[in-house]
Amino acid sequence: MTTPTLRPYRITCAGLEYIALATGACQAIADAITLHGAQTITAKPLQQTGGAA
Repeated sequence: MTTPTLRPYRITCAGLEYIALATGACQAIADAITLHGAQTITAKPLQQTGGAA
């Protein structure tokens, strides 16, 4: 059995903004609803930029 890959998402919810790891945007939103109880939540995938490693 393989482990699902977690990806970073930028969560915006009730004036908060934070980074969460989830298998997909739907999972990130469901987790944020569970944690905060808010209904207006967005989850955008973080894009890696070409910065120095």
